[in-house]
Amino acid sequence: MLTNRLIGVGSHVRVRDQDGETEYTIVGPEESDITSGRISDESPLAAALMGHYPGERVRVRAPGGLRSVMILGVS
Repeated sequence: MLTNRLIGVGSHVRVRDQDGETEYTIVGPEESDITSGRISDESPLAAALMGHYPGERVRVRAPGGLRSVMILGVS
């Protein structure tokens, strides 16, 4: 169940951007596997999400350019 928890390593996060909704689990670099939805805490998206709560909009500076994501939930 997604709750109003602060995002950190180990968090399961649901976000929405211009491409739709996606769920990720934030993990350490050695555990990352984008095909399984596991992103490294060192990635631009995870780094931008860390320390935020559901309901917040976060700007992410990634290699493809600046994008905005809405945090929908965290567990």
